[in-house]
Amino acid sequence: MKKIIGLLIVLIGIALPTYAQPEDATVETIDGKKYYVHIVQQGNTLYGIYQLYNTSVESILSENEGLSTDLNVGQRIVIPIKVTENKHYGKHTVKEGETLYGISKTYKCSVDDLKTLNPDLTDGISSGQELFVPKAGIDVGAARIGEVIQSDPVVQEADKTEQTFEVSYKDSIVEHTVLPHETLYSIAKRYMVSSDTIMALNGMRNTRIKKGDVLKIPVKNVNYEVIEKDLTELVVEDTLAPVYKETEFKESYNVALFLPLILSKNDREMSKPLKLDEVREMYGITKISFDFYQGFLLAADSLSNAGLSVDIYVYDTNRDTATIGKIFKKPEFETMDLVIGPLYPRTIPYTAKLCAEKQIRIVLPFNSDAEILYENPYVYKGVASNMTLLDGTIDYIIENHKNHNIIILKPKTASDIVLYERARARFNEKIKGESGTYNISVIETPGSSSGRTLNVLINKDTTNVFIIPSTNLTLVSNAMSNLNQMLNMNPYSKKLRVIAFGLEEWNKFTDLDVKYRNRSNQHYASYRFLDYDSEQGVKFIQAFRNRFGTDPNVYSSQGFDYGMYFLSALHLYGTNFDLSIAQHQMKLTQNDFQFRTVENGSGRENQRVCIVKYDNYKLVQLK
Repeated sequence: MKKIIGLLIVLIGIALPTYAQPEDATVETIDGKKYYVHIVQQGNTLYGIYQLYNTSVESILSENEGLSTDLNVGQRIVIPIKVTENKHYGKHTVKEGETLYGISKTYKCSVDDLKTLNPDLTDGISSGQELFVPKAGIDVGAARIGEVIQSDPVVQEADKTEQTFEVSYKDSIVEHTVLPHETLYSIAKRYMVSSDTIMALNGMRNTRIKKGDVLKIPVKNVNYEVIEKDLTELVVEDTLAPVYKETEFKESYNVALFLPLILSKNDREMSKPLKLDEVREMYGITKISFDFYQGFLLAADSLSNAGLSVDIYVYDTNRDTATIGKIFKKPEFETMDLVIGPLYPRTIPYTAKLCAEKQIRIVLPFNSDAEILYENPYVYKGVASNMTLLDGTIDYIIENHKNHNIIILKPKTASDIVLYERARARFNEKIKGESGTYNISVIETPGSSSGRTLNVLINKDTTNVFIIPSTNLTLVSNAMSNLNQMLNMNPYSKKLRVIAFGLEEWNKFTDLDVKYRNRSNQHYASYRFLDYDSEQGVKFIQAFRNRFGTDPNVYSSQGFDYGMYFLSALHLYGTNFDLSIAQHQMKLTQNDFQFRTVENGSGRENQRVCIVKYDNYKLVQLK
């Protein structure tokens, strides 16, 4: 059998956007720092620009790789805004009991943003300390440039709890000495175990750790073996009309990986001087991209044993649409068969548009808006939307809890009201003509209700199902706290049982008490479930360690799953695999893709929904 995998890493220089005066310039937030965006106009010079923005030539050149004194009209240049500039930055004095996470939520930024603005934040924070913070309401929010949108797998992050496992005799125990900059969460992520597992093994009562602490960490013990896949023929069918172009089987396929490797930024990060006991690490986004790439490459290696021949082109998108535009003008895109990526939401619509123009299928493995599917049949959206997951939640409740007491907590924010209305509509749709649903009662109550108010609504002789359709941390925290208060009011009600149904996004809320989640038997819907103890999970770890000499993480797993699924689809069905994708099933590490079109002429969304629950501080897949 033919065993060929071509790898071409193509790095495109940053083509960089702007305005005439600082007060007119657009402001963007990149990796927690604010920048003016200057569009070069006729007669502009680099000398004039640095004087206009009261900065230095060196700072402009360091932030715009490839920039020279030869400027082009329409060119985009970013100019760093000094943290001392009061218009865009302010100061926050740390109060007793405050955390970085809480402060980041106050100013609508991430913890990493705060650390970028305050490089001295290596040993935590203390009361009275002053921090530079972005001023609220100025280009800060969910759509910030340079921040991974956390409802992704890839990313942020169900991964915090999906890695939970019990310590058994099969595990090796290693000792880890805590470094100054480390937290319990970062250590748990590094070793791919949960914080709760580390706390239990070390008899810890809270998550506080300090430099020099020695922690026992369980590490999986497995043997090495190569993953083998049995590729069988599947039935050719789909739910709706396919893309019109006939399928083509090739001797070798061309696949493009669009990843924000941001190698220039990573080079600067890796060349920074280290403090005592500090560990050199790759730039965060570069690391995510590299992990995904490794998993994808492992999948290609495995499939080459089945006869797949593929040339993989890896492009550094630099989070920039101009760079992506240049990539599409390269000669190899005349015969490109598949594009995987990009990651950043602001670059996805432009990339999908170019793929449609060239009739190239594009797979989006990270979070993206559902609008991207509209009238573009070449798009595959791998991350199920909250609406799809909410539909799956209601379907599961109707199937398993239709004779129980069902209570919907009505949220207040506009974005949550949309979810609430979707839950109500789906519920009403599903109970029509459903036998045995006469005992169902849906009671609306404000999400801020107290434990005493909720206590009036429950039935103490049965299961009480609480549906909380919200992604608002304040509302979710209040709701879970009130459920806990309600349970405290009924210590002797042996038949009383509570199940709280939420969303996977809650896994991002590090301030949400895990005890409340466990006590309320929290369930949530997800499009994936990662179980390293499963047969496929163990095989994946074995092969990954054997190939790269290190352990995989959730991003590596995503790269592997997408590589196995779509490269095998090319191999089995040719370039127009749309014809058979509805029946294309494979055993993967954390995904069970079910791509379906929602209307003719539009793209496909992964509509796989599984229900996951907290069970004695572990995550268990129910469906």
